[in-house]
Amino acid sequence: VCTSKNQDIDRLWGMKQGADLYITKPFTQDDILNAIKSVMA
Repeated sequence: VCTSKNQDIDRLWGMKQGADLYITKPFTQDDILNAIKSVMA
């Protein structure tokens, strides 16, 4: 999930919905690449 919602309750909701990763805005290109690599590992 990539979102601007960064409160703990939003993060928990995303994980309960089956998200492998929850990234909040603002983010960098490195943040996205590292997130993808960690999920694929």
